[in-house]
Formats: sequence, C-alpha cells, structure tokens
Amino acid sequence: MIHYSTRDEITACRAFALDRNRHLFEEAQALSNSAFELLEGSDLDAEQFDRYQAMRRKADLKYEEAIEHLRLLNEDFPAVTTAPPLMQRPAHSYESRA
Repeated sequence: MIHYSTRDEITACRAFALDRNRHLFEEAQALSNSAFELLEGSDLDAEQFDRYQAMRRKADLKYEEAIEHLRLLNEDFPAVTTAPPLMQRPAHSYESRA
C-alpha cells in the first residue's frame, strides 16, 4: 500500500481542483465568446439580442461559479510553500566579551 504524506495529498488535490477551475473559466469564456458572436451577425433583431443577453447571463453565472470555486479551493487546499523554514534565533542571548 502506498501512503502519501499530507503535503503530497494537498498538492495533488490542489492540482486537480485548479485543473477543474481552469475548465470552469474556459467554459465561461466560451459562453461569453458565443454571446458576442451573436452580436456580430448581420441579422441582429430583438430576438437575437434576447438570446445574446441570456447567453451573457449564463457566462456571468459560470464566471461567478469559477470564482467561488477558486475561493473555496484556496481555503480548503492552501498553496504549499516549498521554501525551507527560516532559521530561528536561539532563545539565549550572547554576552559580549570585553
């Protein structure tokens, strides 16, 4: 049985969650792009504009979902620093010699 340290588990979970978050942002961007493509057509009318607004709302909701997901991700799986801990000063003080 393979056992990973807590640090490895957190790193793996964070990487997976970040990948999922990237997909959420990509979905939101794709919806937004599709909405703007509706405006570029030459046959823009009230019905087409309503579809544009509906798609923009979906994109905005997807962006909100991605942002909330990222907030929770950072809360639940904080970034693990790889820097070594700082050396601590000794508790006793050195006396100067005269």
